Amino acid sequence: MALMRSKEIPEDAVVLDEVDAVSYAWEVVSNWESISDTWALKYGPPILGGINAIAGIIINNHYRTKLKLGTYGFYSSVIPITLMPGILTTLFHRHIISSKILIMKSDCPICYEMRSAGIQLGLGLAYPMILAPASAMMFANRYATYRLPDLTFDGPKKVFQLVRNITRPFYGTVVTLSVCQFIASSLVTFFELKNNFALRKKLIELENQLLVQNEDSI
Repeated sequence: MALMRSKEIPEDAVVLDEVDAVSYAWEVVSNWESISDTWALKYGPPILGGINAIAGIIINNHYRTKLKLGTYGFYSSVIPITLMPGILTTLFHRHIISSKILIMKSDCPICYEMRSAGIQLGLGLAYPMILAPASAMMFANRYATYRLPDLTFDGPKKVFQLVRNITRPFYGTVVTLSVCQFIASSLVTFFELKNNFALRKKLIELENQLLVQNEDSI
C-alpha cells in the first residue's frame, strides 16, 4: 500500500494517523529488497552521525592539545563531545527529517535540506565548539597542565581572550568542517527524497499490477 495524503478518502482506503503512517513507512523501507532504492533512508542518518562524531574528535583534540592535557580526562570529554553529537544527530535526523520525508509532511525540498543542515551544524559544530574549550579548561585547571587566568581575579575578559587565542589557529579547520557538514547533510537529504519518490512510484506500480491481476481473475 502506497502512502498518500488526500482530502477525499476512497472507500477502500486505510486511514492512518501520523505515528502509524511513519511506522508503516519505516517498515516498508526496512523490508524493501533493493538497497539502491533505500540506502539513503537506511544509512543516511548514521552516516551524518558519524561525520559529526569525527568533527567532535577533531574539535576536542585541538583544545586538549593546546592545553596539554595528554590523557587526562580523555574519556570524560570524548563521551559528551564526540559520542553524543553522533548519536543525537542520527536520532534527530531520522525523526525530524527522514520520517517527515517518508510521509511527505512538507512539499518543500529546500525546507528539508535547511533543517537537516541546521541539525548537522548545530550538533556537530556549535555544540562541540562550546563544550570542548570549556571541558578542556576545566581539566587543565584540575590537573594543572596549563596556566589559566583566574575567573575571579582576572575576570571573564581574560578567559574569553585565552579561548579566542587558542581558537584563532583553528578557524580554517572550523570553516572546512562546516562546509563539509553542510554539503553532506544536503546530499543525504537529497538522496533521501530521491529514495522516497522511487519507493512511492514502485509501490503504485505494484498496486496497479495487483489490481489488473485481480480484474483478470474475476
